[in-house]
Amino acid sequence: MDISDKFIIVAGHVTEAYGPVQAVKNYLAKKTDDLLYITHPFTYSKLEGSAAEFYIKGKQDRVHRAHKRGKSQFIQWIKDILFNIGFIRKQKKKAGLFVALNNLNALSGIILKKTGRVEKVAYYIIDHTARRFKNPLFNFIYENVDKWALKGSDYVWILSERMAEAKKKKFRFDHSKIIIVPVGMELDKIDRYTREEKLSKKTMILMGMLDKTKGVQLMIEAMGDIVKEVPGAKLLIIGTGPYEGELKKLAQGMESIEFTGAMEHDEVFRFIPHHRIGLAPYMDDPNSYTYYADPTKPKEYLGCGLPLIITDVPWIAEEVKKRPMGIVCRYVKEELVKSCIKLLDDDEFYGECLKNAEEFASGLSWDKIYDETLKKMEN
Repeated sequence: MDISDKFIIVAGHVTEAYGPVQAVKNYLAKKTDDLLYITHPFTYSKLEGSAAEFYIKGKQDRVHRAHKRGKSQFIQWIKDILFNIGFIRKQKKKAGLFVALNNLNALSGIILKKTGRVEKVAYYIIDHTARRFKNPLFNFIYENVDKWALKGSDYVWILSERMAEAKKKKFRFDHSKIIIVPVGMELDKIDRYTREEKLSKKTMILMGMLDKTKGVQLMIEAMGDIVKEVPGAKLLIIGTGPYEGELKKLAQGMESIEFTGAMEHDEVFRFIPHHRIGLAPYMDDPNSYTYYADPTKPKEYLGCGLPLIITDVPWIAEEVKKRPMGIVCRYVKEELVKSCIKLLDDDEFYGECLKNAEEFASGLSWDKIYDETLKKMEN
């Protein structure tokens, strides 16, 4: 699909963490001269409010600040949908493609298509869970919006085969719309590192949105045993989130643990390549988003030359185990301790994992992934 002469819209819900929302915006801004990028913060993030950014020939031209982040999730949903529809209608030009991350944004795009303001809608699905909300009313509304988004969109971009199968099983819609769009990386932003530099380090990185499902608490509990076997081992926790306060209490007085706070995405790519191990100890929760997703962080670790210690939750754990690019373990403290000691102490095994990680990451370019996605939309 040639988009070079089209007005393109990207609308997504975001947190402080970098992911497909930002990646697709960066890619499309390079491919078209006219891009509108709308973001809405999740209620649990610390971002101030919704915004609309205009990009002309790949450069940000101006920013329109919209409604503030609210405490009521349901009211926030309504405001977000109404803003999308109202703001885009004011542009007085038809969008060739509306890329919607989140079914609420997809619903906005479908309404705009029916009123003649959008030509094609791509519903870009980056998470899935068997039950989104404990509140039955919220869950009923959300699932019905999801069903309308799947049926009304022209294309369904989805992170993984596992997620696609779950959507097929749950909803009836045209499965030929599905295009698998795995998570990639901006490989050109990664700082250079050497194997010798990494072997001299005993630092482990755990980054991302700090919530309970990421398993940071188990890693903190494991650090005392790890340091006994590997003196000088250190855990660096990068990010912020709703569970941050509890985690800091748990780590209080532990000199082997440091909270760096949030980092800009480009800063992460300059910082983490110079450390040894990436950690992804996801909780084994059957209702977890991670099980169905293609999470960004494990691939960013691998792309930055950090062999992984990961629990057997997301599909990428199978790739880590097969090559190998690190160690896959259960969400059990003793197994996590043993895995960390192995990758910190066994330089020969570490070197093998590093080599495999570098080879795997060489195919993770966002540009390549999105080029292939647009090409499939020509059929």
